[in-house]
This record gives sequence, C-alpha cells and structure tokens, in this order.
Amino acid sequence: MISLHAVTKLYNEGRPGEVRAVDNVSLEIERDAVTVFKGPSGSGKTTLLSIIGCMARPSAGRVLIDGRLVSGLPERFLTEERRSTFGFVFQRFNLIRGLSLLENVTLPAAPLGEDPREVEARALARLEALGLAGKAAMPVEYLSGGETQRAAIARALINDAPILIADEPTANLDTELTHRFLDIVGALRDEGRTVIMTSHDPRIWQADHVNAVISMQDGRIVGEYA
Repeated sequence: MISLHAVTKLYNEGRPGEVRAVDNVSLEIERDAVTVFKGPSGSGKTTLLSIIGCMARPSAGRVLIDGRLVSGLPERFLTEERRSTFGFVFQRFNLIRGLSLLENVTLPAAPLGEDPREVEARALARLEALGLAGKAAMPVEYLSGGETQRAAIARALINDAPILIADEPTANLDTELTHRFLDIVGALRDEGRTVIMTSHDPRIWQADHVNAVISMQDGRIVGEYA
C-alpha cells in the first residue's frame, strides 16, 4: 500500500508567485494494481507522481510505502529508494541516442556495481519478453515509436522494481500502440507489479486493465472511481 497523508507541494514558497501545485492530498494506492491520475494541465498530477516516486519532496505531509515513511528520508536514502522500488517511463522516453538498445536498458543498473554479465542477461530476458531481443544491438534512434516505448519499459524494469511510474506514456502513440502498451501494463500487473500513471487519454481511463482512476484539479483530488 502507498499512503499519502495531507501531502502539499508549494513552489516559490513564501515568495511572490507562490504556487500550490498539490494541496492537502490524502490517498491510498493499492499495490499489484494499475492506478491512473487524470486532470487538465496544471492540475498537479505530474507533481504528485513525482512525490510518490521520491523524485520530489512534499512541502508538508507524509508518504509511506508499505508502512515505511519515505518522504522524510535523507537524499542518499531517497536515491536508493528510487533505484530499488521504482522504475520510471517518461513522456519522451529519454533514451540516449548513440547507444544501443541493450546499453540503454542496462544503464540504470550501472551504479549498483552488479556483475555486468548478470545485468546483461536480465536485460536480454526483459527485451525478449517485450519482443525486442532481436534488436538489442541496434542504436535506439532507429527504433520505431512502439519499440522505443517498449525499450523505455524494459529500462524501467532492469532493477526489478516493483512499482512502475509512467508520465503520459501514450501521449505520442496511435491507437494500436496504445492498446499494445495497455496489454504490457496488464501483463506487468499480473506479474505482481504496481503501475501508476498520469494520462489525458480516455483510452487509458476506460481500459479494462486499469483498477482505479483518480481525478485532480487545482492540486486537489476531485473524484476517484474503480
């Protein structure tokens, strides 16, 4: 269970132009499920996703993961929490041009000091599961849009993270690729992983693989349904 208690995030705190991006949000997110945050631009959903994923600290309030307080950890512990608990898929995927698909996927494991052969074997297994093993040596700039997305998912899971966080992951995908992405999400949930996403896309909100949809506006939760 991921629990948020009265979480608030302020930018320019105490100065002119202060912005209350997240406003006193209390929420519980189920593990082994798919949860989607929806809302207009500026509603606070991406900021809240960053706080959940330990990429940003709340200005007030607490975040707990399976009963462990994570929002107040020192930075070096937060870094370890991000590496071991979360995998991230960004809207623009952020793969590094000039590196091969395999090199991109293994990159997040480099700071952990693992045996490179074990990391490579794990990466190839994940690429195989996502239908990309045959392109492991290909520079990522030559991948198609759907392949790039699957590559980003493989990279996010290289450290076997139990929670996958994705910010607008289908924003640049057509309907066919969106449905393929949802099938991957469903398979990850069936593996026992937790998936948390933001999305403007009704195809995501209405998908059978999604367990809960949380609506946000002006930094607050205005609706929640399963």
